[in-house]
Amino acid sequence: MRSVALLIGIVAGMAQAPASTPKPTIALAVIGDTPRDVIADLTPILRETFGAEIVMAPPVALPASSWNASRRQYLSTKLLDALESAKRPEWERLLGIADVDLYVPDLNFVFGEADSRRGVGVFSLARLRAGADEALFKRRAATEAIHELGHTYGLSHCDKPTCVMWFSNTLAESDHKGTKFCPEHARELAENRGQ
Repeated sequence: MRSVALLIGIVAGMAQAPASTPKPTIALAVIGDTPRDVIADLTPILRETFGAEIVMAPPVALPASSWNASRRQYLSTKLLDALESAKRPEWERLLGIADVDLYVPDLNFVFGEADSRRGVGVFSLARLRAGADEALFKRRAATEAIHELGHTYGLSHCDKPTCVMWFSNTLAESDHKGTKFCPEHARELAENRGQ
């Protein structure tokens, strides 16, 4: 009789245990001819940084309309449009990874661009290889991926040069800032994500 009461107590306790909340999903999509292996390289640090499941999305075609022949660059905003069309409802965010030189009209180039309203971002590997061995190239890619995902969560640029949200005009600035959020941006990210 005692063992039945104990069993009932255990079962009742299990019924009251809160269900675990599933982790949000961040999808990564290569754009155009970007090598897919970059997704495997980025997955661990993005999973750790954002506490999210990282999944590989189907590849996204490089929009022909994004090419600017006079600049010999691709308009990053057009890539965001293509990513918005590819984004699935179950993905909290979609980050595109390109391997072409990107620009926006008022700047010579951009490492990436993001849109928090649409929950999409893009960054390019094209300029990240300059003077880099494999380890530095992977770190640069992680830095830019985290930076653009930060923007998708509503984070603005930071005035601290070691914060990942610092605006980088050069690879040296990007290398200096690294992959970590400053305490203020870490707090803002958690608030914006409802954590």
